[in-house]
Amino acid sequence: MYDGKQVLRVETKYKSKDLYNIGLEMNKRKGTGNYDKDRTKFNVEYVSLTERNLYQQVKETLKNRNIEYLNKPNTNLLNGITFTSGAEFFESLGMKFAPSGRTYKTGIKKGQNVKVPVIKSKEDIPLSVTNYFNSCMEFLKSYVGEENIILAQVHYDEDTPHLQAYFLPIVNQVDRKCFVKDKDGKVVKEEIIKKSGEVTIVPKLLRDSKGKIVYETVKGKFLNNDQFWKDKGGKNSYAKLQDSFNKFIIERGFNLDRGNIGASVEHKTKLEFQIEENKAELEELKQEKENTLKIIKTSKNNLIKTQNEMNKTVLNPKKNIVGYNSNDVLKIIEYSRNLEQINIYQKNELETKDNTINKLSLENESLKNNEELIKRNKVIKEQTNKIKAQNEEIKEQKEQITTLDNSVNYLTRKVNKLKEKLEKEVNKWKNLLFKVCSALDKILFRKPKQELEDYESLADDIINDRYDFAINVEQEEQEENDKDDFDLSL
Repeated sequence: MYDGKQVLRVETKYKSKDLYNIGLEMNKRKGTGNYDKDRTKFNVEYVSLTERNLYQQVKETLKNRNIEYLNKPNTNLLNGITFTSGAEFFESLGMKFAPSGRTYKTGIKKGQNVKVPVIKSKEDIPLSVTNYFNSCMEFLKSYVGEENIILAQVHYDEDTPHLQAYFLPIVNQVDRKCFVKDKDGKVVKEEIIKKSGEVTIVPKLLRDSKGKIVYETVKGKFLNNDQFWKDKGGKNSYAKLQDSFNKFIIERGFNLDRGNIGASVEHKTKLEFQIEENKAELEELKQEKENTLKIIKTSKNNLIKTQNEMNKTVLNPKKNIVGYNSNDVLKIIEYSRNLEQINIYQKNELETKDNTINKLSLENESLKNNEELIKRNKVIKEQTNKIKAQNEEIKEQKEQITTLDNSVNYLTRKVNKLKEKLEKEVNKWKNLLFKVCSALDKILFRKPKQELEDYESLADDIINDRYDFAINVEQEEQEENDKDDFDLSL
């Protein structure tokens, strides 16, 4: 005999746009759960955030560990996993539960009262429950790698205690598509026509003799959700996960029913369960509305029927009533008809009021049980808080942008000053170099040269003791004389 059913839920498609709401639920307890703020302080954190929010935590982790990934909005960055069971399992471990006043709207427990944990102090959480979640965490570390777990918490403030965790799907190798390359090693491009009819240019895929795409295996550290679950068993990965956990948790002494061994039927996420519950409740309200409309329709039909019967049974005053003139008789009949109509209307109105009272009584009972109106107000409040939090986030980002702009402006001014200083220094050295070259020409009795290379050669000759002062002065004088002779001849 089992103590309860094994519940292990997995979500594999959390993208960057989902991370804000996940962080908000995990750290500020704002989301789809029925949170009891008095029990929130008993929640347990196995892995906490070290960055400002969950998005920054994921980005910094990927960056610091040099993990390659496709940085696009539709990239699956995180996986979520939840370990739990029903109230009866935790009761078997010694935890106390009490009716919440709410009922299940769907599933095998439909109509039954929702029970919630009774926790007033840490002593109300049995050691066996703590050991159960410690074992779940131990399994998760071995399954996904401890270093890949970004956030993990045990929540005691919802309807059922559960371990909720998020991890990066990291693999050590991936299979990448190969592309056709030309003789220079550059990827060849080709034109393709999209479904929309648009022509675009894409890299040309390399295919084998059978026309199948060729892949190459690359080793390293990669964030790759598809490859992660392929390595865990592909289509059978979820069933294998359930089987592995069931074997592990039973060996730890917890008697949980796996269900159909080998089956890959997935448990609903918390949000999916809440949506189904709300749909069921909406159907109940719709049925109640239809019943009320039927009553109103019946009342209208009875009114019309009564009016028709009354018209048939009224006596003809001129033939059957004696002692009254015809005008008086008509007035009496008209008054009688009005009384009958008033009576019918009053009866119908009374029935309508009775129905309204019954409906309001049901609604009032529902409100006492913390359902429809409280749920609506709770959602509105949560949405308002979410908007406030987002506004705070935007405000903080704007402040950071302003600070960054100020830093950029400061650095720009600094760079401009350095550029001015550098230009002055360069001009200073250029002028000095010109003076030194002129001084050399004067000392060596040379005429000024046009090319910088001439002065570089002269410097090299002097430094390496190859320059003969006497010979070079004589050559310079000879060249000058030759030039003068040439000028004279002209």
